[in-house]
Amino acid sequence: MSEKYYSRLAVNLVLTRVNENGQKEILLQLRKNTGYMDNMYDFACSGHVEKGESFATALIREAREEIGISLKEEDLIFLAVNHHYQADHVQLFFSVNSYVGEPTVCEPQECGGLLWSNIDNLPENTIPYVANVIEDIKLGIQFDDGDFVNLKRIKSK
Repeated sequence: MSEKYYSRLAVNLVLTRVNENGQKEILLQLRKNTGYMDNMYDFACSGHVEKGESFATALIREAREEIGISLKEEDLIFLAVNHHYQADHVQLFFSVNSYVGEPTVCEPQECGGLLWSNIDNLPENTIPYVANVIEDIKLGIQFDDGDFVNLKRIKSK
């Protein structure tokens, strides 16, 4: 019998808006003092799912803790899932059409600032997998499994 495989679960908020010039922007955070990809841009809100939490509950908690906004479960829109097999990580990505509050840095010890970036012109220091996921989402690809050959990218119908 083979050993069972386990992954850590994480959720990410893909927060977008259309600016005054009609261009789509995405909110990014500059990582700082985390020991992982510091000084690189990441999704503005992300985090691990804790024991006993649903994906929705985890994302609502992370949004409040990290960027000070309130989300409602019924407003969450599933976008994509990314499986990093070799890193033992499964990440889910959601957006929302509405939220309460103004995004702000709530954890300055881990965040060097927030940036509304043109979604088609990300900063050079964007974490590569973040840029890949954003491109997948723009293309309608809901599943990206870069660690496997046969199931790498699956587009929704």
